[in-house]
Amino acid sequence: MLLITATLTEALPIIDALKLTKVQNKPFSLFANNEHRLVISGIGTTKAASALSYALAQKKESVCNIGYAAGNEIGKLYNIHKVIDACSDKVYHLSKSSVLPNASCTTVPKPINKKIATLADMEASALVVCARLYTVDIQILKIVSDNF
Repeated sequence: MLLITATLTEALPIIDALKLTKVQNKPFSLFANNEHRLVISGIGTTKAASALSYALAQKKESVCNIGYAAGNEIGKLYNIHKVIDACSDKVYHLSKSSVLPNASCTTVPKPINKKIATLADMEASALVVCARLYTVDIQILKIVSDNF
């Protein structure tokens, strides 16, 4: 499985838990073990799509994005089943979880400081589009880090 995070802060607990080692530094930091790879994209849709495309071009596999999002309940983990792109108004539907609470997430082009009805992040819609171009499954998990 290919894991993707936007920042090293999001990646460090995963790197530690899975005992991943750094295998590449440029153009994206890439960590791996025998079963998993993790790529750190940087913040924003362009970086997210670029990093995911780069990693999937090396090896096509299912993708899991684990990252931060703005929301109401800081510290709560959600499975994202619906992604809304704020720039294009396109909506992408993903699988619901029977274990985690499900939520919608709006991908915005820059940090926002007003509450919206969904979670908000800066990468999810680009990751969904990229995963679909490569015809691989994608799951998105978001941890609420702030209240907008």
